[in-house]
Amino acid sequence: MACIMCTQKLWRALGNPGQPPVQAVTPLPTGTLLGSWGLKLFHYNRKGFVLALNERTYLTLVFPAAPRAAFRERFAEALTAALVDLGVAEGTAQQEAMVLDFLPVARLTNRRLTGSLNDLEFLAFCELDYISDLRKVQLNLNEVPHVKRDPSCPIDAVVRLFGSLKGQMSFTRIH
Repeated sequence: MACIMCTQKLWRALGNPGQPPVQAVTPLPTGTLLGSWGLKLFHYNRKGFVLALNERTYLTLVFPAAPRAAFRERFAEALTAALVDLGVAEGTAQQEAMVLDFLPVARLTNRRLTGSLNDLEFLAFCELDYISDLRKVQLNLNEVPHVKRDPSCPIDAVVRLFGSLKGQMSFTRIH
């Protein structure tokens, strides 16, 4: 049951009244490996950003929150960029990103994901103090190890998950 789980603050920023719906029971779309996402809205220097965390790999994305009409498009662009940066074939990355258009939105109730998003928000602030390129910021956030995760780094989890598709993957670092 894959979905996009968002905080109340993000739900309202997307122009929706009330609370997000309770998680809908939907099967994982065919052809996707990543599954569900937890998302949070945060502000830095009077600009809104969305922090997205994949439930399976802890792959971390950062993208602008505005304009809200193109929210899923920016989410897909950030996902494609992150996967390509980590060595996933572009076609596979685009297929994973395309699935985001069909995932239902639900309430973020997973406390572990919420705690990790809060920690990553602090680290994103630190990264944004020195780096303005969001693609570099999200690559750096994907090098952060997470407690009680195997593998602990999102980069390693993505390589493990997608490695069987491409053999040995090489991850390309953006300078």
